[in-house]
Amino acid sequence: MKGRLGQIVKYALMLAIGGVLFSLAMRAVEDPEALWVDMKSASGLSILASFVMGYLAIVSRGVRWLILLEPLGHKPKLWNSIHAVAFSYFSNTFVPRSGELARCGALNQTDGIPVDELFGTVISERVVDFAMLFLFTGIALLTNLDTCIAFAESFEWPGEGGALPWLIGLAAIGLLSVGLVWRSREALAKRPFVAKVFGFISGIGRGLISVRHMRRKWSFLAHTGFIWIMYYLMAYVVFSGIEALEALTPAQALFVMMAGGFGMVLPAPGGIGSYQLAVQYAFIALGFGGVLGLATANVVWATQTGMIITTGGIGYLFLVAAGLKKGNVKTKVPSE
Repeated sequence: MKGRLGQIVKYALMLAIGGVLFSLAMRAVEDPEALWVDMKSASGLSILASFVMGYLAIVSRGVRWLILLEPLGHKPKLWNSIHAVAFSYFSNTFVPRSGELARCGALNQTDGIPVDELFGTVISERVVDFAMLFLFTGIALLTNLDTCIAFAESFEWPGEGGALPWLIGLAAIGLLSVGLVWRSREALAKRPFVAKVFGFISGIGRGLISVRHMRRKWSFLAHTGFIWIMYYLMAYVVFSGIEALEALTPAQALFVMMAGGFGMVLPAPGGIGSYQLAVQYAFIALGFGGVLGLATANVVWATQTGMIITTGGIGYLFLVAAGLKKGNVKTKVPSE
């Protein structure tokens, strides 16, 4: 009972965080009618295309998961894998961070694969996606460097010279800190928390290296690239379907996409509030205005949330038909 009460309180808190962030985004809206007009200006065809591209990314993730499971001697049914991935997105929408465990529990029940092995492949996936996140973020920042500097300059900074001296100083402090941590790594590794951080970083390295020894590594990498291209295009097609954003360049669209991606990291169900605020600030930085930014964020978020709920719900029904027990998805992390 206490555990369930704790989960309810935790979920209510996450909803409250999302509500606060959404209200912050709404501060830029003086006329709600103008917001609604901007949202309605989105092309129906672009919304449909975004829906399809989002699902194609899920399908590709399901196929990529099979590639990771092959060396372990497991060959689950293709559609079980795809539906499990769709179900994981569905689960994450309502309970953040629950999706990975839910899909492992689902495939364990439908195809009899040990949960610990499934969970290990999910970690490998996350390592590669983490690297792709940094790659796309780096490209977004480098291709929009002037915008980033101009946005930083829009805030009030102490002293003379504006934001640039502070940004250079922060970068220098960051590099110096990394150097000091590296020199003291043996002593720091004795501290439990630091040891976990080092272990995480080491795990990322091992995960990336393991791709080299994969039987179908080129297929794995091709699906990884396809997934991230779909992530980009499912936002870009919506942008291109809004007449007021016709001046938005592909590089600027990537900048907005990555801002929204980082917004989704915050623990709000389905990224509500955090996604809208992050995308809105990205559009403000690009000079498009807060109302248009919020309207666009709402359209993209609603499209992808609708896709996730639809395909995840259908996927759940197919998983139940394949052997998943209703209300009994195994989501416990395997003990080490």
